[in-house]
Amino acid sequence: MIDFNCKDFTILIVDDAPKNIQVLGNILRPLGYNVEFATNGKQAIRWIQDITFDLVLLDIMMPEISGFEVCEKIRKIERYNDIPVIFLTAKTDSESVVKGFCLGAQDYVTKPFEANELLARVKTHLQLRHSKRLLGETNEWLEKEVAERTAELVAAKQELEELDTVKNEFLNLLNHELRTPLNGILGGLSIIKEYEIPKETEQFIHMLDVSARRLEKFSYKVLDISALRTKGGSVLLLKEHNLAEVLHDVQVELSDMAAKKNITVNLACFQEILTMKADRKKIQNTISYIVENAIHFSDPGSMIHIVAKKERDHLICEVKDQGKGFSEYALQQLFKPFSNTRHHIDSNVGLSLYYAKLVIDAHGGRIFVDKNTPQGSVVSIILSGNPS
Repeated sequence: MIDFNCKDFTILIVDDAPKNIQVLGNILRPLGYNVEFATNGKQAIRWIQDITFDLVLLDIMMPEISGFEVCEKIRKIERYNDIPVIFLTAKTDSESVVKGFCLGAQDYVTKPFEANELLARVKTHLQLRHSKRLLGETNEWLEKEVAERTAELVAAKQELEELDTVKNEFLNLLNHELRTPLNGILGGLSIIKEYEIPKETEQFIHMLDVSARRLEKFSYKVLDISALRTKGGSVLLLKEHNLAEVLHDVQVELSDMAAKKNITVNLACFQEILTMKADRKKIQNTISYIVENAIHFSDPGSMIHIVAKKERDHLICEVKDQGKGFSEYALQQLFKPFSNTRHHIDSNVGLSLYYAKLVIDAHGGRIFVDKNTPQGSVVSIILSGNPS
């Protein structure tokens, strides 16, 4: 409840009858109201030009300037817009009452005055004005807070954008600094492989080759993730491609990896024409990462099925493995970067499925993971099959 103290309010009584002023003063002052009075309209107008009262009790029938005229002048003063005016009148005819309301009065009290009624009406209008004032102050405070908070958010957004720019510049620089020596290492290794290599060093050469290529692939992955996060689909190089050809290239690319575990990667395309408008490199990387994970976590001698088909206006690609599958917790964390799902995510610190999600989202598609039957997992990708 709003705190209401009569001592905080000053009331102006305007009446040409001293007896009425005395009666009203005796009713209001004992409760703590501050009371001033004017015995005619001119005096009242002088009062309100110098002082802002909280409420005006205004007699209608006065010589020279009537209460109606005084009320009209009061309402022309901007700071009196919300000051309650209560007419004092012996008249009860509807015409006078309606005229008073049209001129901006809030209420009226008839003579002779009944103390409890008068006090109730005065308190009600003062409480309303007090509440409006508090509401206005609260709104001003809220607007100020919102403005300050908005300014803070704008500043924070600008800072994040600047940091993001610095991050991208750093990643580009890092990519350049990594790829330059990596190209030298990989080029040197390819030359060394052309010569006869002693058996005792052949294994070390192979380890260097695998590590360098893994680092190269990881650098590309991180750069793509950064670009996709900041720019979304605008980084895609969209052209028409055949999904069957992409899947065939993935099968060839990972054939050595699968052969080392005696895993068969079976490719089934139910339609010869699986045309899509996509960024081929990123789609191929996405499917390659998914199949890599399937190979890595499948038992030796098992099978991985890659199925591609068209249903209505969509292309569907499914990678089904026979591994241990995902736990319920892992299924909820799969597409988060660096998530704690290492038991079914590649060794590139949990980025492969996160990368896949960003790529497929950027293409306006969907990717989801489910359990295979009787064991293993199914990763499904849905893309638009209507290139435009």
